[in-house]
Order: sequence, then C-alpha cells, then structure tokens
Amino acid sequence: MMDEASQTEWIDSFDKLLNIRPQLRELNIIKNAVRVSFNIDSSVETSIKAIEIKDSSKAQQNYFDSADCSRKTYDQNNLISTPCTKRLASELFNCRLSPITGIKLEGFEFNTTKKKKEMESEVKNKIRFEILPYNVGRDIHEINISCEKSIVLLPPFALQPGKWRKSLNSLRTSRLIEPTINKWGTIKARQSRSQVNGRMSVRLTDLNEIDCDHQQEVLKHCDQFKPLSFHATYPSTRMTNPVKVGEGAYGEVFRCTNSSNNNSEHNVDIVLKIIPIEGSIEINGEKQKTFAEILPEIIITKKMSSLQANAINSTAGFVNIHKTTLVSGKYPQHLVKLWEQYDAKNNSENEHPRVFGDKQLFLVLELEFAGNDMSNFTFTNAAQSYFMLQQIILTLAIGEEECQFEHRDLHWGNVLIKDTDKKDIYFKFKNKDLTLPSKGVKISIIDYTLSRITIGQSCYFNDLSSDEDLFSATGDYQYDIYRMMRNELKNNWASFSPKTNILWLSYLVAKLINGVKYKYVNTKIHKQHIEMLKELQKNMLSFDSAARCANNMLKLT
Repeated sequence: MMDEASQTEWIDSFDKLLNIRPQLRELNIIKNAVRVSFNIDSSVETSIKAIEIKDSSKAQQNYFDSADCSRKTYDQNNLISTPCTKRLASELFNCRLSPITGIKLEGFEFNTTKKKKEMESEVKNKIRFEILPYNVGRDIHEINISCEKSIVLLPPFALQPGKWRKSLNSLRTSRLIEPTINKWGTIKARQSRSQVNGRMSVRLTDLNEIDCDHQQEVLKHCDQFKPLSFHATYPSTRMTNPVKVGEGAYGEVFRCTNSSNNNSEHNVDIVLKIIPIEGSIEINGEKQKTFAEILPEIIITKKMSSLQANAINSTAGFVNIHKTTLVSGKYPQHLVKLWEQYDAKNNSENEHPRVFGDKQLFLVLELEFAGNDMSNFTFTNAAQSYFMLQQIILTLAIGEEECQFEHRDLHWGNVLIKDTDKKDIYFKFKNKDLTLPSKGVKISIIDYTLSRITIGQSCYFNDLSSDEDLFSATGDYQYDIYRMMRNELKNNWASFSPKTNILWLSYLVAKLINGVKYKYVNTKIHKQHIEMLKELQKNMLSFDSAARCANNMLKLT
C-alpha cells in the first residue's frame, strides 16, 4: 500500500499526462480519441489526450471508410489506434508518422480553449484518482476511497514493436486489473492473468482434439527413441565460431558453423534455437511448453521448409530446418559462457541457464542462418525493399495455396533478410515457374508460434480467443493488426482466412515506407519506389489473400 505522500507524488508527476482522461471517460467520448505515442518507433496509440471529432454522430460508424480501407465494420470496443484521415478533425495530434494515412506528426499541441478549460475544471471537482504503479500489485488488497466518485487508473499499456511475448508476460505478472467496488464503496483490486487456450490441433472432420502420445510423436520427428545427452550432442568441438545472437520468451538462439563434416567446403552457418520443455519452473515469465504444444511447431516448421522441393507450389522463402533434436541435462558450459558474454554486452532479460536441473528437457531446432531481421537490415534503396516485398507476398501466396497457411504474427522481427549473389529467386506457384529479381537479397519467414496451417486432415492453430492482454496492447501499428485479425476471424482461430496475411502485409509496407533504414534516400530510383510502395499501401487492404495480391502485383493472370 502506498502512503499518502507517495500517492501525492504520483498524482503530481502524471497530472499533465492524465489531466483530461476522466472527463472524456465521463463524457463517454474516450473511445473516439487518440493519444500521443510514448514510443519513438510507434504509430498512434489509444487515448490519454483527446482531439475533437468533426462529426461525433458518426463516431460509432465503421472505423474504416469502405471506399478506402475495408469492408469490415469495427465496433467501439475494438478501436483501431491508427485511424483513417476522414475520422479526424483538422486539428491533429503529434507522434511520428501514421502508417495508414501517411500523416506526418511532429509534436502535440493541445488547444486549451475556454470551453475545454471549463470542462476540465468541472470534471476535476467531481473525480479523484488513485494511481497505482505496477509494483504494488502483489501486496495490495483494498484501496479505500472516501470521495463520492473515484476511479483507479493503471499506467499506460504500451509494448515495444517486434517481439512482444516477454513484455506481455511481465505485464501479466506485475499489474493490477479488474478492480471491483463492494457495497461499502471500497475498491478491491485483484491480480489476474488472461486465460489463454494456447496451441491446439484439431481434426477438420469433427474438430475434436487429436489424441496421441505427443512425446513419442516428438521423438519420431527427431528420429530418436529417447532424449540424448545435451553435453554429448552439442560439444564445443562440433561448434565453430559460436555466439549467442538472440533470445526470446521461448529460450535462447546461438549461431555457429556446423563442423561435424570434415570437409570445410560443406560446412554451413546454422542457428540453434534451444527451447526448454516439460519443466515445472517458469522460464522468462512463461510456463515451459509441453510436448503437445511444441509438436505443432515442429510439424509446421518442417512442412514450410519442405516447400523448397514441392512439385506444385515451391518456395525457399520459409526458413530451412536441418533437424530437430530432443536433449536432456544441464546447459553445456561452453554455451553458458556464450550466454554470459551476451548478457555482459546486451543485458539479457532471460533467466540464467544455471536455473535448469540435471533432468531438464530441451528441444533444439537446427535452422539455416538466414540473416538479420528487417528492423536491423539496411537496404540500399526502396527498389531493393520493393522487390524484397514481392518475395514475401509470393511466399505467403504459395503457403496459402499449398496448406492454407496464415502466419498471424509477421512483424518485422520475423522476416529475415540475407545478402545473396544470386541474380534471381525462383518460385513455383500452381505448377507455374516464376522468377523474381533478387536485387541482392533473399528473405526467410520465421517463427510459427501463432500460425495456422492445414496438413492432411489436421488443422494446427493457436487459440487466442481469450488472450485479452494481447488485444489491449498499443505502441505500434503491429498491435492494431492483432485486433484486426480477431475481427476478421470473428475470434474463431481455427478458421482459415488468408485476409490475415494481407493485414500483416499492410503492416510490412508501412514499415518499408517509414520504418526501415536506407543507405541512399536522395536518388531518383529510391523516390520512385517509395511512391510505388505508397500506391501499394493504398490498395493493399482491398485484397482478400496474398495469392490475390500476388496475381495483381506480378500480373500472373
């Protein structure tokens, strides 16, 4: 429980930021407003400060104008935080560039007219705040409110662009939500987590969950009869020039040269994605995956990788997997040292590997090294990024055609880009050979944690129907896409709707226009292709699948 002095200090420090939220909430116009972004790399977020809407009687109509954006109708509870221009007054807000409208937003000036000042003063006299920081969530049980009207405000809920799982898990374990008021006027605030149904596998015929021995299925995909020793399977002698290159809520990522083959000409750079499974302790704020949860990710990764050699629909745009291995035991010491080196340089957010016991199980995915993610890649110019985008669109189209694939989490951290000497990139779409100019880059799509796919008579998907926290997040256009997907799917995550791929393509186009780094921005070819990207951005949401987009963009039909 915060003492009175601390509460006063909190209120003073956030007064300017929150001084009009209660009146807007009181007037029931909060949902029509937007706020300045607190993330230097974000698009528009939900409101704290408000602007007036030209015609408030239209506030409950479509969030997208049917002529420009989408045929879907979005209700008030599923607001899009980066709105179309037509919904805004001429007096706009400030926070970088809106990826949908292309409006440049350089700063925030609040119009303190007499009418607004009077409204602010009137509402302030009626409402008092109890502002709770995240770190009081585990100890506080009751907050006594003495005034007639009181509300509890939590700090803004904004996540960084890109990888979001660890931030969301941290939020879930530390904040207070769902305050309730009892009959005596006392607010009881309780800690809660969203209940997430997680990864599911169903038969398409009856939609009943598949019944099988998941551990044996995982071992089968690993070509093993039992788990192998972690130390013996990945000794330091097998790994040349190893380095930890990344991490996530799922585990650790190491890069090395696989030197198991004595012929150095055939040695290849690989990535080891090491995921702890079936353990009882939480790792990085998340429960360890079970055999049942990890099995679909193995199946999907192998299926998408196999499209490189598919006879009808072929692409090398999905990351290539070499093998999967189930190991047990403590982390090998040479990997621990690599983890500590990464921690010293980058301040790791993950648990130290020493937390794992002697009997801990790990699934190791050996993937081809596919370059840097889009957020860290520097393009020569927009011509290069435009043709790179074509690779992504055609790759998604082939996935849709071959196995009803939807990625459902294709933010710019899940698109890897690697320099290539090959002049062309080859595809096969509906048994038709296609060639795209590489412009010096090759893409690989990764991370199928949220993906949906049909293989044979089975559908694999991640059921996000109860994950309210993900759909409440702001901070980037990325978090609008999750809400847009939910509306598109009507919260039925088993259904196939390739429109979700289009939603993510609209996000990627926005990032290519205003997010990624370019080496040469003043050349004629760069400016021409930026305009081509902007034209594509205007039309992107009119397509209902990546296949339709590819047909139109590449003139395939």
